[in-house]
Amino acid sequence: MKNLLLTITLFLLANLAFAQNGNITGTVKDNNQTLLFGVNISLKNTTKGTQTNENGNFEISNIENGHYTLSISFLGFKTKEIPLSISNNEDIKLGTITLYEGNEILSEIIIKSERHNKFSRKKTAYVSKLPLKDIENSQVYSTVTTELLESQITTNLDDAMTNATGISKLWESTGRSPGSGTAFFSSRGFSTQPSLVDGVPGFTFSAIDPSYIERIEVIKGPSATLFGSTVTSLGGLINVVTKKPFKGFGGSISYTAGSFNLHRTSIDLNTPLSDNNDIFFRINASYLTQDSFQDAGFRKTFFIAPSVSYNVNNRLNLSFGIEYSNTEQTNPSMLFLRRGISMVSRNVNDLGVDPNKSFTSNDVTLSSPIFNTRAIADYKLSDQWNSQTIFASTHSEAKGYYQYLYEGTSAAFGVLQPLADIPYPPLQNDVNAVLGEAFGLLNEDVFTRLYDKRDANATKANLQQNFTGDFKIANVRNRLVLGLDYVYREETSRNKSGNPVLTQHSNFPSIINTLNFLDPGQGDLIAAQLNSFPYFDAQFYANGNIVPTSFAPNAQYTVSNTELDAIFDQVTARELKTSSQTFALYASDVINLTNKLTINVGLRLDYFDQDGDKSDPLDDYTKTTLSPNAGILYQPILNKLSVFANYQTGFVNNDPVVNGDGTVDTFKPTEAKQFEGGLKVNFFNGKLNTSVCYYNITADKTTNSDPAAVLFAYTIDIAEVVSKGFEFEINTNPFQGLNIRGSYSYNNSTITDAYSELTGIDYVNLKDRRPESAGPENIYNFWADYQFSSKTFLKNFGLAAGFNGASAHLTVDNGVAGQFTLPAYTIYNASVYYNAEKYRIGLKVNNFTDETYYKGWSTVNAQAPLAVLGTLQYKF
Repeated sequence: MKNLLLTITLFLLANLAFAQNGNITGTVKDNNQTLLFGVNISLKNTTKGTQTNENGNFEISNIENGHYTLSISFLGFKTKEIPLSISNNEDIKLGTITLYEGNEILSEIIIKSERHNKFSRKKTAYVSKLPLKDIENSQVYSTVTTELLESQITTNLDDAMTNATGISKLWESTGRSPGSGTAFFSSRGFSTQPSLVDGVPGFTFSAIDPSYIERIEVIKGPSATLFGSTVTSLGGLINVVTKKPFKGFGGSISYTAGSFNLHRTSIDLNTPLSDNNDIFFRINASYLTQDSFQDAGFRKTFFIAPSVSYNVNNRLNLSFGIEYSNTEQTNPSMLFLRRGISMVSRNVNDLGVDPNKSFTSNDVTLSSPIFNTRAIADYKLSDQWNSQTIFASTHSEAKGYYQYLYEGTSAAFGVLQPLADIPYPPLQNDVNAVLGEAFGLLNEDVFTRLYDKRDANATKANLQQNFTGDFKIANVRNRLVLGLDYVYREETSRNKSGNPVLTQHSNFPSIINTLNFLDPGQGDLIAAQLNSFPYFDAQFYANGNIVPTSFAPNAQYTVSNTELDAIFDQVTARELKTSSQTFALYASDVINLTNKLTINVGLRLDYFDQDGDKSDPLDDYTKTTLSPNAGILYQPILNKLSVFANYQTGFVNNDPVVNGDGTVDTFKPTEAKQFEGGLKVNFFNGKLNTSVCYYNITADKTTNSDPAAVLFAYTIDIAEVVSKGFEFEINTNPFQGLNIRGSYSYNNSTITDAYSELTGIDYVNLKDRRPESAGPENIYNFWADYQFSSKTFLKNFGLAAGFNGASAHLTVDNGVAGQFTLPAYTIYNASVYYNAEKYRIGLKVNNFTDETYYKGWSTVNAQAPLAVLGTLQYKF
């Protein structure tokens, strides 16, 4: 009995001592006094931690006496650390803790759960260079999240972009030149390319692996006030936000295989590098190989991206990262339609396209290595002010053979037309034979396969300093960014283009010899002119059949690298070096007149200095440009509903063109202004996120191809283009496990004034027509993902399905060549997966109706048919 009493007494004392350990409680809100759910709360150097609940409350229990640092962190907000001490097992009640928005730095932590809206991540520090929530931002942007890419088993950037609102691919990713080899997309009636990485300029790469993408942000409309002319587009910017080191150890390794011999292996590993929990390292790497869906073609890409985050102290965080990729690929098949001459066919059916024909061989390739670096220092100057210093650089190359398929190229032999007037019958007979054959080919749709040899590299460096403040003046909240921006770009090319064997074919030897007989040296001049033509080896119908001609008597469907080397060893490279630099100052202030009414004003001053061709001072060019913006936003229901309007400006510095006769064509910068209005909704604790907007963009002095120029483009300026339209996007998590994303956009883009200052001509054959770069008028997409609840016997299983499509559009539209229509399409995709704690297995079918469809920008680009993908991922 005595032993029993002693045992009970000791048990009670132990429990009493345990119960008397300290507890920490508190509530977390943002600066607008909105309760924050899912905030990370942790005691540094311990294993104790928690997250805030839906009411913003948290509690950490059973804490022993001692000195601690409480860390409070949340995506898009400045991390707060609170030193505290527990003695005598006391409870600490911290009350309300306010987090302030802050820049996204490399130590951000991503929270995942079954309950959140996985397809809507709208908090960003990049779009406005300020940490604004979408609901309080008067500018529209679209976000494609990493969870959406995972759900769709996405293996490349181009496929990822099908999820962005109002975005349609125009050209394929080719690697044809440094910095411009990524795919082209249309946005709000204008062409754009991926041009930002983590908010700074770079030669963004189509080779980037989706496992490295945290999200893709498409910033809509002209955005020169914050991003200048070096990366701007009049319709929008594409910013790739990369995955960054986080506190802790984790990662995954995955393997994906599928149709067309696709194999992709990727790894994502994050680990601490010190015992002090202040240095973290993350590496993403992948290797992808894939054959074309056509009869030839492939792509091989190696990608690696290590990065480090060093939290020096509570004020300073240093971030370093590099990305290296090397892609070797054949040219994607793009059929360029004729210029300056009326087309024979006006749609793909009449053209007789065989979408399975590549018109190439696996022996003719182009390689595109790219090396990017970034170093960022985030420093907290005070509770109100932060400093961010960024240095970024990029070096890219393009090496190998590039292939074009042009229709109507036989018109080039029209240069011989004057020779037919020389009163010498033998010469006239030879010339007329060439002209008769050449002009006869124009009565059919005949594509000529041309080559040039690329050897080019480009380097860009960007130094950026931003000061961001969150302060009050006369009790009015201001969120201000002040920035300095310097960008330097240099490009060197040693490309080869020429046709050293053309004069050996057809009647050319006879023509040259006769001319030299009649007028010594005249034949040599004609020979030099013919030798300057691009090299071509065959002419085809759109179905892949060879057209026999005297201009390419040895034509064959496939060609080898050795054969091309033998040709281009006879061609002299043209070396060209160009450079430019931009200096800029900018400021943007978001002013809360009340907690519901916000205005935004901004201004940027850009000084652009182009040296152009360093050996030719004629194309030197400088320009100073001011770019203002303004916005107003009112929240009838705070943090749930906002009504907004904005005024955005943008400009593009157009390069001068040095003509063959030594004259220089200079172009004024293309300038654009946008008026936009709409509303944003964020209901049910973020489970319903919707935006609706109308925009009107007027662009002055845009550049365009002269519709009367035969074969190759001759650049002219066009007085005015007006692009207006409507966009709708919805991201919702209506109940646990189900996530839905959808969007629809309509764009009406028109050349309203076709007068050219350069030529003094009013191009009536362009007026009131849709620019070819505008893409389809209607673009739409939808994706739904459902993961069964962990409380059911189907836990960890998930299903996903969706579609994307576009209306018919005119890939060529002018009064000279005519109109060529690409058909409307809707592509259906579906996937099923099993997502456990340590691994994920997925299966997806793309284009499961096997629809034949095309994209293009003065081209016809066949797209992939039905394809099956399977993936296996192990998480650690």
